Amino acid sequence: MLEASLRQHPDATLEQLARAWLRRLKHLRRAAGPVRDLDVHRKLLEDWVGKEPPDPEEEKLDAWLKGERKRLAHSAQKQIRKNQRGLAERQAAFLTALNRTPRMRSPLPADIVALESLMRAADAMPLLDAENLHDFRKAAKKARYIAESGAGTELAKALKRIQDAIGEWHDWLCLSQEAKSALGEDARGLTRAFENQVERHFAAALKTTQSTLARLCGEWMASAS
Repeated sequence: MLEASLRQHPDATLEQLARAWLRRLKHLRRAAGPVRDLDVHRKLLEDWVGKEPPDPEEEKLDAWLKGERKRLAHSAQKQIRKNQRGLAERQAAFLTALNRTPRMRSPLPADIVALESLMRAADAMPLLDAENLHDFRKAAKKARYIAESGAGTELAKALKRIQDAIGEWHDWLCLSQEAKSALGEDARGLTRAFENQVERHFAAALKTTQSTLARLCGEWMASAS
């Protein structure tokens, strides 16, 4: 959303204020992100167990996730208290400057800018694999926010399909890694089952991303011509 605002209000001072605001936001995101992720992973484990009583390995993993969340939440709360005032000040400075900066009369349509952003990521990562797929998800998420700042509803939906498919795979990957940390060699059956889920969701994420990206590349080429 910030990028969309800067695109419509090009100004060096405004860009500096936006960067100062983003630096504070990044501190909070880095602290709060792992807590949110653990909530997602615990829900994933809960859905995996279903209505059946959890076995000892599943209970042990859930307890480990709960303990990690408690530890990280304490650290996140400290970061929030530390940065809360500075974040509010930088946000107010940016919004005040934004209201005083003239808006461009004819900015490029948001969906064109979003596609351009996505194509840059596709050029930087021509071969998607387990090492860069999550980074491509971040690029798709950024492009989606740009599309949503305009009227690019269908484009935003396509980008969200990419984002969600990769996100499901990444959540299983993280849960699998957390199971190994929590259980070690004591629950090879459970960790092997999670690894199978990782492989299945990776294949699905790659298929969704490649097919959607191919269609969006065609739209980008059409718009460029």
